[in-house]
Amino acid sequence: MTSMTIAMIGQKGLPARSGGVERHVSLLASGLVSRGHRVVVYGRRWYVGNMQASAGIEQRFTSGIHTKHLDAITHTFTALFDARKLHPEIVHLHGVGTALLAPLARLIHPRAKIVVTFHCADSGHAKWNWFAKRMLRLGEWLACRLPHRTIVVSQTLLKDCLSRYQCQGAYISHPFAMPDEMPDTASLAEHGLEKDQYLLFVGRLVANKQAHLLIEAYAEARKQCPELFARLPLVIVGGGVWTDAYVKWLSQLGAAVPGVMFLGERFGKELAALQAHAMAHVFPTSTEGLSYSMIEAAAFKRPSVITELPQNREAIGCGSVEVRVNDAKDLARGLIEIASLPANVRTKMGEQSRAHVEKAFHFIDRIDDVDRLYHELVVGDERLTSQLKLAQKNV
Repeated sequence: MTSMTIAMIGQKGLPARSGGVERHVSLLASGLVSRGHRVVVYGRRWYVGNMQASAGIEQRFTSGIHTKHLDAITHTFTALFDARKLHPEIVHLHGVGTALLAPLARLIHPRAKIVVTFHCADSGHAKWNWFAKRMLRLGEWLACRLPHRTIVVSQTLLKDCLSRYQCQGAYISHPFAMPDEMPDTASLAEHGLEKDQYLLFVGRLVANKQAHLLIEAYAEARKQCPELFARLPLVIVGGGVWTDAYVKWLSQLGAAVPGVMFLGERFGKELAALQAHAMAHVFPTSTEGLSYSMIEAAAFKRPSVITELPQNREAIGCGSVEVRVNDAKDLARGLIEIASLPANVRTKMGEQSRAHVEKAFHFIDRIDDVDRLYHELVVGDERLTSQLKLAQKNV
């Protein structure tokens, strides 16, 4: 297949420290480089620092205004202009906020094909004010209408784009590389934790992830079953994203409940160890695109408590206990249920989830899907187009 220059814009940068978009781009870029493409990822210096992207991936930095509402859009603006030096065949924008500049991308890259990946309906997130939400809804519309192709990462988003924006997106889920081995437990002792003896929340500390509801539910579960939870702490891993007031309030809530531990952001092997050895993961989220943390939990054969959103089932498969959205009492019921299950039942649930992830998010298959989409746009090779298009052409 033809080698291309691909500019990826919208992610904060590589290596990925946190955030599903960054982890998605990291694996996607590495896979495309291995196929002979030149991949240039645009990063933000405040996020990347002095770290280096994986071998083979080029990373460029452009200026921006580092504030809650202007960071992404200003970095996207400067990156789009810088990318003209590359003469890319593909300009791939990640996220609906970034898609606000899809018209500019079409204008200043007239020879490139513009692709947008719709990762999540960000307009539903509580951290944004009314104006930002309107802009993000406009970004959703532009993500569906302006690029040459729109990629969606979940079946839920696929249906949503079709019903709301009459956009037939290309469904390509997250690429995911299964862990090669189980991390050791050495780092757990630093936090006073024991294997299979803690509940784990991993996510950004923003309102829609519902960590505050989880703390309330955990307190209720301890009240109902004190012996069950006396030696079963709730560990919260993650940091805020322009949500300092919320994080402060969350810390105050947690301080009033015995057993709640905040570890802040954790990365690499330390994070993997925490994920791999939890009794169960808990995802009380009220809105979601397709959670990378859920996929990681399943890959480590850990059962989960999840809210009954279809995209959560898509990520986890059947190895979970489901609870109602925005319902602290039902979440407490879910915590009690998962903690009360025999260990062999939880193990079986985790194995079911891992089998689902291996099938649904296979790294090589997802890179192949994106590579084919690029070639269909750029090369126009009939062997790479859908059977529907071939049928239409032959009529």
